[in-house]
Amino acid sequence: MNRQGLYKYASVIPSHVGRAFRLVLSGTLLLVMAGCVPICGIGAKLTLSNAHVDSTHTCPNPSSNRPYDVHGTIDVNNYTISNVSIKSMSETNVNTAAHGSWSGAVGAKGSSDITNFEPKSIGAGNTATLRFSMGFVCSNSGPKQETYGDFSFKFKVVTSSGTYNLDSSNTHRLQIQSG
Repeated sequence: MNRQGLYKYASVIPSHVGRAFRLVLSGTLLLVMAGCVPICGIGAKLTLSNAHVDSTHTCPNPSSNRPYDVHGTIDVNNYTISNVSIKSMSETNVNTAAHGSWSGAVGAKGSSDITNFEPKSIGAGNTATLRFSMGFVCSNSGPKQETYGDFSFKFKVVTSSGTYNLDSSNTHRLQIQSG
């Protein structure tokens, strides 16, 4: 059949049937492409979100350089077609508020490498919760009134897929027992 014959038959199909056919064809193509995303890697990426830390820790009164751990979590979604390894983590914290006999300055910063984290890798197409802990220290001189400091956290996570920076969705309060 020649080209002219095809046009002859195409002109016989009502226009609303042609539109319906094109819509069905477009919808089918979109479904096939959506199904291919995890396999083909189209638009695939790693996402880190919802960083969260322990909300409070109460130190005995008095305390002198008493260590404790602040625990945290980060949600990880690996939409890529490869396993992703977590190479390193670090944190920066800032004292955002102080109350009572708090001896530290608001705005004071600290930072550390985070070496205690799991998992070390996330499989292709999987989700995971990255769990970690950071060392903190209690020191106080025995205040008589309610005393606390609030800390915000920023995290840097280095992966085989790139480097990610995110803020904690909450703060950590270090409070001292009233004397």
